[in-house]
Amino acid sequence: MTARPILWPGIAFGLCLAVLAAYQQLKLPPALPVLLVDYGFDRLLAGSFMSIYALIGLLLSVRLGRMMQRNLAHYLNTAFVLFVVAAGIMLTWPENGRLFLLGRAIEGVGFAILAIAGPSICTASAGDRGLAIAAAAIATWIPLGNLIPTALSAGFGDALGWRGLWWFGLAATAAMALWTGKWRGHAAVAVPATDGANAAPASGQPQNPAQSAQWRAMRLSALLFTLWSIQMFAYFTWVPAYLVEAHGVTAREAATLFLVPIIILTAFNLIAAPLLRRGIPVALLLGGSAVAQAVIWVAIPHSSDAVAGVLALVLYAVAAGLIPTCLFATPGTIFGVRQSTSRAFGVLMAGRNLGVLIGPVLTGVLVDATDDWALVARIFGAVSLSVGVGGFVLHRQLRRLPS
Repeated sequence: MTARPILWPGIAFGLCLAVLAAYQQLKLPPALPVLLVDYGFDRLLAGSFMSIYALIGLLLSVRLGRMMQRNLAHYLNTAFVLFVVAAGIMLTWPENGRLFLLGRAIEGVGFAILAIAGPSICTASAGDRGLAIAAAAIATWIPLGNLIPTALSAGFGDALGWRGLWWFGLAATAAMALWTGKWRGHAAVAVPATDGANAAPASGQPQNPAQSAQWRAMRLSALLFTLWSIQMFAYFTWVPAYLVEAHGVTAREAATLFLVPIIILTAFNLIAAPLLRRGIPVALLLGGSAVAQAVIWVAIPHSSDAVAGVLALVLYAVAAGLIPTCLFATPGTIFGVRQSTSRAFGVLMAGRNLGVLIGPVLTGVLVDATDDWALVARIFGAVSLSVGVGGFVLHRQLRRLPS
């Protein structure tokens, strides 16, 4: 069988779809301090603005993953329409917390679509030797989706306000809708149809042992994504508000400070690719990075001086950059690039969404109940350690899969 080359236009298109999805979700944290002051939202509701995305994704991701293997462009256009409708609701009635939450829920459906489509297109475009490159590219979707609104808020926050972030999201949605029309017309990328190992068995027909082993590994990968996302998205959601409330900085200053770990994290998303291509097993790199993250969480409350605090922040971002590249490489590693379709990514994203659902709300509740950020750090240290252990278990499962 002839080796397939890397389709760079497909990787770029899939990545931009995913970054748009992440932007829509993560435009909230830099706007959150302003929304809390202007409209008096309580912490539980504010955390729900982030976690509603995860709830929608958790409910829909697996089903969407199956459905999107046919007529992908139709689902992409549906996502773009949903983003426009949601923005209209939130821009028109921002003071109404329930309507704002409804708008975020509608955005969440669009997010769920693009969060599956982007990685699927990237992986399908990877060719036979480009899985690590595709996984590294798609791993940057969350930090890039976070970096863009954070940088806009840091640079133009006084002029843009929170509404400017929403209007920028609408402009980006329009641009991607135009690109999707061009992509559909010229068929620049084709997500392969499912076959053998990645196909759902007919009703009443059991999977063979090899298929069962593959799906066990896929479900474990999704579980690890859940656990990792709990602590990661709590971090993404609350750090700007924490800096404002605990350290007295302005919202714009908090956004500027938050750029540092995001930039480092994005760089290490990409650095993971050559590490994987040199032969480091995906699950071992995942497990080792998660253990390092656990150690840093435990050390954070004891970082009494500024230098130690900055060092902990940098090391945390390094580990947090390597892990998602490993996670996004698991469908291709388990099933092979040719068979790693939207169904596998639907399962993986369901796991991620469960973690995003839990993390932001759990953090808000813990801080309200205890006013103790050190306790939060210790809890998330234990969560990260469990990811590390799970990564080593996954490595054993992957070694037993058929070549």
